[in-house]
Amino acid sequence: MEIGKKIKVLRAEKSISQQELADLINKTRALISHIEVTSKVNFYTLTEIANVLGVSVAYFTEDNLNKNTTNEDQSNYSSLAERITKVERENELLNEIIENQKEIISQLKDKLNQVKSN
Repeated sequence: MEIGKKIKVLRAEKSISQQELADLINKTRALISHIEVTSKVNFYTLTEIANVLGVSVAYFTEDNLNKNTTNEDQSNYSSLAERITKVERENELLNEIIENQKEIISQLKDKLNQVKSN
């Protein structure tokens, strides 16, 4: 199944309209429609859509490997899907680090304010 069709099916399963999906990722309804019809989407937007729909980016690429590809192509795509999954996990970890850094900064500011008060 193509990427656009997968997005449409997932959207329908979750009862999310094109407009609602567009709003959730700060894009236009027309763009969502275009993606669903053409399956043309950049990685950043596909990542946002995947997050909203609760799937990994690899979910959208896995079925496309089985049609009209050689075994070599399939192994290349499988490798790519694994790398995408790894990058998604690294992104999650980086976001956790950022949140921890923000908390540390907040705590340091509080301590600095306490020292200034004394």
